[in-house]
Amino acid sequence: MGWTSAAYKSGPRDRWINWDEDTRHKRLKFLANNSRFLILPEVRVKNLASQILAANLRRLPGDWVSTYGHPVWLTETFVDHTRFAGTCYRAAGFLPLGQTRGFRRNAGYYYEHGNAKTILVRPLHQDVRQWLTAPFLSPAFLMGKNPLVDLNQLPVGELLKHLEEVSVPRMPRGIRHQSAAVLTVTVCAVLSGAVSYIDLGRWAAGLPQSTLRRLGTQRSPHKRRFVPPSEATLRRVLQAVDMASLYQAMTGWLASQGLKSVAPVAIERFHSLRERTRR
Repeated sequence: MGWTSAAYKSGPRDRWINWDEDTRHKRLKFLANNSRFLILPEVRVKNLASQILAANLRRLPGDWVSTYGHPVWLTETFVDHTRFAGTCYRAAGFLPLGQTRGFRRNAGYYYEHGNAKTILVRPLHQDVRQWLTAPFLSPAFLMGKNPLVDLNQLPVGELLKHLEEVSVPRMPRGIRHQSAAVLTVTVCAVLSGAVSYIDLGRWAAGLPQSTLRRLGTQRSPHKRRFVPPSEATLRRVLQAVDMASLYQAMTGWLASQGLKSVAPVAIERFHSLRERTRR
């Protein structure tokens, strides 16, 4: 049995998840493809295939975390329905979603081979579709990051309004993002578990277009898409901002959401970031 990265595109799967192209690109790593499953013909054990699949699926998320540092919550496989019925997959809880169009992808290009296959998926959690389409990654995907809150349950737009009152001295030349938007991204990243500037940059880079727009980032007229603040921009703004004003705005927003107890931990993480800068 072998597991690989998921297919880059699959119409039936992407429609079932309700993915747009940008979100699929950002979240595809949380899917795995069962690319190989072989039991030799001479082996005859009742229910062996479905039992192997079930046992393998139970340990797959943990193995994925150990190998790649993040979990996998949805699995897929493609069955040649002209040769196999996919019975063992169905018995193990896989759901048939439809047939492919008979193309393969190689080096970024698609080639038609005419051999359509049935795609089947197996969610490893009942909320997986909600997680894969949410504006922010669910804490279930942030293993090891120690998130403080689930941002999907909070009105982040109100945080942006709170942070508009925080002044940040910046040179006017070359400014792309408003300070409030940069601070909103920074606060959200820290609440999601970021503890370093590298974490901040990676968290911002992983945001879908709809979420970047919601956080107030600017749309590039050349790229025709919303661009996240870079790690360097996040660092410069955080170094320049008056931290007392930032803490007051953040604490006020958290308190309005009944999360006042979260503020001291978030403030401690910001202190740690500033200490890294001094060193």
